[in-house]
Amino acid sequence: MKTLSLLSLLVVAATAVAAHAAEPAAAPAADCITLSADQQIVRANANSDVLLRNGDQHYIVRFNSSCTSAAQSPKLAFVTPDRAGEICSGGISSLRTKTQTCDISRVDLITAQEFATRARARR
Repeated sequence: MKTLSLLSLLVVAATAVAAHAAEPAAAPAADCITLSADQQIVRANANSDVLLRNGDQHYIVRFNSSCTSAAQSPKLAFVTPDRAGEICSGGISSLRTKTQTCDISRVDLITAQEFATRARARR
C-alpha cells in the first residue's frame, strides 16, 4: 500500500513539473530594461534597428526582420506583454508602428558617443 501511495505521489509531482515546464518562461530581468519618460528614438533610415536614448543610457534596438515602417510612421510604441514600461530582448518585445509590428531580437547597450555618431550618420 505504501508503495502504491509513493508511486502515485511521484506521478503527480512529475505531472506538475511537466506542466510548469510547458508554460512560456518570462524573460530574465537582465534581458529587459525599464523605459523612462525621457526617451529619444532615432529612426532615420531605420530598417533593421533604431537607436534609443533612455534617460542617460543609450541602446541599439535590433529587429528580427525588416521593419520598413519604423522610419516613416507617425506613431512608435515599444510593447512587452505582461511587462508594461519595459523592453526585452529575445523576441519578447516589439515595436509597434501605425502599420507594422516588428519583433525585437536584441537591445544592445552602447556609449553616448557611439549613439551620437550613429545618429549623425543616419541623417
